[in-house]
Amino acid sequence: MPRRLGFSQTISFRTEHIDDIVKLLEEWDEMQASQDIMGYIGTHVLCDREDPGHYIIVAEFAEVDPGVSAYDEAQRNNERPQTQEWARRMTALLDGEPTWGHYDEIYRTDP
Repeated sequence: MPRRLGFSQTISFRTEHIDDIVKLLEEWDEMQASQDIMGYIGTHVLCDREDPGHYIIVAEFAEVDPGVSAYDEAQRNNERPQTQEWARRMTALLDGEPTWGHYDEIYRTDP
């Protein structure tokens, strides 16, 4: 199996409040910039062209501390009270329950 490079968590959801979700993500990024980021390197939001109202958030993590995988960094981040509160606020804006996915990165194109 190829070497694992990073870790991505996806959140697939439906909402009529995507502008509010984006605002929450902007708040999250601002907060992360001033704290211990625990491997968090950023997010992006995808809009489904064939299914209006369906979106996917991709949150990316990397190794920061030697010996702590990007996955473990993400798990540490998930356990933080700030993360739990953010997820609660986001879930309140959704139509139904989100679907979470967890992916190890095994290849990345160099910029």
